[in-house]
Amino acid sequence: MKKFFEEFKEFASSFLSDVVNFIFMAFVLFCLLKAINKLTSISHKAEEPKAPTTKKCPFCKTEIDIEATRCPHCTSVLEEAKKD
Repeated sequence: MKKFFEEFKEFASSFLSDVVNFIFMAFVLFCLLKAINKLTSISHKAEEPKAPTTKKCPFCKTEIDIEATRCPHCTSVLEEAKKD
């Protein structure tokens, strides 16, 4: 019986040691990856929004090309085209 308790004590201490080592290594890797992600995000510039390529027809509310003078869906003449 004494041998059983000694083996259990050895197993428990080994298991606890492994758990602590695992948690420590997971924390170190977490901090390392967080720092690397922060460094890589610094080098990226914020992209400027692109100029719009479409607009909405004021009559039928469908999206049309920004340079269109007439709506292809409802065939209405657009006001922006009359600014000559």
